[in-house]
Amino acid sequence: MELIDRVKSFQYHATRRLLATWIKPTVLGCSVDELDLGSSDVVCYVLPFRSTVDLMVTDKACEQAGLPRPVDAIESLGEKRAIFFLGHPEGRFGRKTLRQQSERMVRLFEHQENTESDIKIVPVSLFWGHQPDQEKSIFKLILSENWTVTSRFKKLLAILFHPNHILLQFSTPLSIRTITANEDNHEKQIRKLLRVLRVRFNSQKQAIIGPDLSHRRTLIDSMIRGNDIRNAIEKEAFRKDISLAQAEKKATAYANEIASHQSFRVVRMFHVLLSWLWNNLYDGIEVNNIDRVKQFAPTHEIVYIPCHRSHIDYLLLSYVLYHNGLTPPHIAAGNNLNLPIIGALLRRAGAFYMRRTFQGDALYKAVFDEYIHQMFTKGYSVEYFIEGSRSRTGRSLNPRTGMLSMTVRSFQKDSSRPICLMPVYFGYERVLESSTYMSELAGKDKKTESFFDVFKIFGSFKYSFGQVTVNFGEPLLLAEFLDQELPDWQLHQDNADFSKACFRLANELVTRINSATAVKVVGIVATALLSTPKQTIEEKHLLNQIELLTGLARSVEYSNDYSVTSLSAEEILDTTTTITGIDRREHPFGATISASTELSILLTYYSNNISHVFALPSLIAAYINTEGEATLHKIVYFCESLYPFLKSEYFLRLSIAEVGAQCRLIVELFAETGLVVKEGDKVTAAIHGSDRYASLNELAEIVEPTLERFHIVSALLLHEENRSVRSLESDAAAIAQQLSAIYGINSPDFFERSLFSTFINTLKSEGLVSTEDNLVKKQSGFPDLASLIRHTLAADVQYNVLQAIPGSISEFIEEKHRSDSIFLSAKKKV
Repeated sequence: MELIDRVKSFQYHATRRLLATWIKPTVLGCSVDELDLGSSDVVCYVLPFRSTVDLMVTDKACEQAGLPRPVDAIESLGEKRAIFFLGHPEGRFGRKTLRQQSERMVRLFEHQENTESDIKIVPVSLFWGHQPDQEKSIFKLILSENWTVTSRFKKLLAILFHPNHILLQFSTPLSIRTITANEDNHEKQIRKLLRVLRVRFNSQKQAIIGPDLSHRRTLIDSMIRGNDIRNAIEKEAFRKDISLAQAEKKATAYANEIASHQSFRVVRMFHVLLSWLWNNLYDGIEVNNIDRVKQFAPTHEIVYIPCHRSHIDYLLLSYVLYHNGLTPPHIAAGNNLNLPIIGALLRRAGAFYMRRTFQGDALYKAVFDEYIHQMFTKGYSVEYFIEGSRSRTGRSLNPRTGMLSMTVRSFQKDSSRPICLMPVYFGYERVLESSTYMSELAGKDKKTESFFDVFKIFGSFKYSFGQVTVNFGEPLLLAEFLDQELPDWQLHQDNADFSKACFRLANELVTRINSATAVKVVGIVATALLSTPKQTIEEKHLLNQIELLTGLARSVEYSNDYSVTSLSAEEILDTTTTITGIDRREHPFGATISASTELSILLTYYSNNISHVFALPSLIAAYINTEGEATLHKIVYFCESLYPFLKSEYFLRLSIAEVGAQCRLIVELFAETGLVVKEGDKVTAAIHGSDRYASLNELAEIVEPTLERFHIVSALLLHEENRSVRSLESDAAAIAQQLSAIYGINSPDFFERSLFSTFINTLKSEGLVSTEDNLVKKQSGFPDLASLIRHTLAADVQYNVLQAIPGSISEFIEEKHRSDSIFLSAKKKV
């Protein structure tokens, strides 16, 4: 018997050494720190299925990490090995699994009663054919991991042909002592451990390869049989005077039009293609805070909420998740992308299609609602864009609440699996659609997507696109949010309170997306260049301004989630020149940098990507620049008065209570960089005519267009009391467009109507205006606000705004004197 054991031991170690020289698995969570093991803890590993090769891979990983080896004896307990299995493969090829109770596992409970040490059970999962960064062939895709038990034959093929394509995941240990402390009955203790282990293995597998994909036809059939859809079918038949069979056929057609048909072989094929695309298109992909996703993926339904900058967004997020050992989400896509060939491939990659509007078709809405509910309850991760469409201006758009409302309604019906909403920010240095956006910003109509647009990507390879960044923001747990914002949310139906809660949820998510912004090189140069007259600047001064903006972005502590480029000012300028083609010209007294009118329009896109980071510093700079000298108290008062309006336009994260402290921090940063001189509570602008004064003035220019828009609306309201909301928005946009022509503002979003609408809505929420019969009426406090807004604007800007309002120019001098007295009065109050 001893001889047989020696032969088996020799055979095992010889095979393991041979295997270790051939395979190169990716190992996750295999360290003392990650497993949080104490020095006195006794470790025993558990694998979901008995497999010698799985044991060898696990054993080698433990040996390399300095952990107790599973093949070694647990001498303190008298056990020959430190591992047990939940199931045993059966059949010639090992495809079937027999679940049986491990004798060693049972003994561990008995050992725990007789030892001071805590016995820790460490679950270990192996995925054959998952590691993403090595996929190069179609044959490898065939050998990929799925929800069936990996057979012996399949493992052999994976070892022979794809030795680097193995993922080994160690999970958080389970304490036997904790289980026995909470349960006295021995049989129940064992059943509890088995149940927890099965849940743990399933959760880990779902997080990495996604839930078990039911057949699409089965999913659609179960949807159609559901009570909600049956009721909608009956109503449709009655409303349209058709038979139930015809209405059901219509509902089934809708379901087929909507439903994804995700195939992991297609997902992996896309990964091969996208790896090639990113390597040829970008200078790398930077990913930050991916650990947040890994933390919640095993236990929560993840709903990814990204900003929407490009059609590449769909593919980029799926690529990043898959590349980091996470399952790609099912993606809500507009039916404009359901193109021939491309639409079918995207559907197999996880896209499900939706119409732009559900109005007038209650049956379609019911089918779509039920599909979303099925996605959530079955554990699929989902991705949708709450901005609705791609941002053509680079700003975060006002969110739409349609998909969020469906998410909340689904959660109301079944909250057994918690939902985590994960904000995602994409930071591009050049978007693929840059030329298209430039045309649309210049006033041309949006072109309809076409199958042939795919081939235009190949023409983009001649351009430099720089590096792309993917930042995961602060997760939002839906149950916690609803408990706070909508008490008894399980009982609320579609009413005013429900709609308001969804609106607040949408705004909170966009705010968290913006808080995870990536301050990229092109955005920094664009911000500096667009703050100068005629978008021309001396190279030396531009480098100083780049250094100032980069330093502010790094030091302003905008959030815990954002990222800032680590390049120097010279590297930032060189990279931006390569990517955008800004013009550099040598002169006898130094080089100048400039941008053409067309390029300036495009640069506003990248400046708008990061303008919210500089909104508050720019507002402070504008006030100090106007006053010349001010106290900290006055600066804080000015910023707190205007902050609610900046917050709503830029989706800023700070509450009004935090603004004062942030203002003091920014003033300190200004003093450190020489923009101001600070003596106690007194703050003075840098010497007029100096480089630092020019930098302060250019920093103030960032928020200037926003203040000008605010002034246009307030001037219109001061001149005429009873304006309709619609006419106020349209007139304000027209005046802004006129100002844009006068001052050569190469920023089409300056006169975007939605920005005026946001300001008017904030005026209402702050109680400064009211609406009756759709007419806007001023309330007390509005003249004071109008005076504050106007105070930092140049007199010629104020004059040109009033000139555009019929009959108002004669009142300009009188109004200015009155507003100045109001402003001085407000300062005295401070």
